[in-house]
Amino acid sequence: MKKLRSILCAFFALFLCVALLPVGQVVYADSEQSVYIGGYPIGISIDVDGLLIESVTGVETEYGIAAVEGLRKGDIIKKIDGKAVNDIDDISEIITTDDAVKIDLSRNGVDMSFEVKPMIEAFSQKPRLGIKIKDVIYGVGTVTFVREDGTYAALGHEISADGGSIPFAGGHIHACKVVGVKRGGKGEAGALLASISPDKVYGSVCCNNSYGIAGKFQSDFYKGEKVSLAKRSEVHAGAAKIKTSVNGESQYYDIEIIKASHQSSRKEKGMVIRVTDKRLLDLTGGVVRGMSGSPILQDGKLVGAVTHVFLNDFTKGYGVYADFMN
Repeated sequence: MKKLRSILCAFFALFLCVALLPVGQVVYADSEQSVYIGGYPIGISIDVDGLLIESVTGVETEYGIAAVEGLRKGDIIKKIDGKAVNDIDDISEIITTDDAVKIDLSRNGVDMSFEVKPMIEAFSQKPRLGIKIKDVIYGVGTVTFVREDGTYAALGHEISADGGSIPFAGGHIHACKVVGVKRGGKGEAGALLASISPDKVYGSVCCNNSYGIAGKFQSDFYKGEKVSLAKRSEVHAGAAKIKTSVNGESQYYDIEIIKASHQSSRKEKGMVIRVTDKRLLDLTGGVVRGMSGSPILQDGKLVGAVTHVFLNDFTKGYGVYADFMN
């Protein structure tokens, strides 16, 4: 049974686009279409279609700690002896002896199957696989925009596990409060520290793809300033702003768009940005994980969202165009 609990976490840089069309098909946003600007944090829970191996711990046998051969961190177990596994209790119900079992799993997006032999744990005398698993992945991100009907776009790239795609089985957005910032250093990006309340569900997650997550708020949502969505052809190098929350309050900060690439098909990293606002630089040192999805505005229009950070220069990052997110 999935347990709910408050979680203090700093999440990997995430990003988003609402991509409801087949890959390669591009629709330009109507410059007259208006949306509510986001810029505030949300907690995210993604249900895994299977069980994600968070770590391989080994089994404490009477001869010492031993690892079950074949299983790796990041694997997603789908079936054991032909039976689907959807929560943690399923494993102990299926594996009752140390006889070899057939494991069907996904590894880096590739489906495979093989036999593994559980080991008897010395303390409990029960068969174990020696793995730490989870069926829900939690994270923190930033809302980019919300439409009048409550559908939203957030983040900027796919939520993954150890670089691999997650078999997606739905998800939710939750109440979230930023409680601090961990500054980056020595090739490691900084991160927002946030408290997520899994029991406070604000809406759904209906997709998780290479541009991030999309879904719908359950009822009322924050209605900030309403602006037009810009076409990517309107974006240019020069002054711009982002809206983000790094100290508990959503605010606008000055940035510069260094480069706006011409992209004829839907791609990530359309813009290169630099944070120029001293207030934000003093707070975070630049772009940090958890800011992904923060809306980018130029000439009074929503032009995109913050995505990646440059690990060799935290003041710089990438952005994705808003009309790819629409």
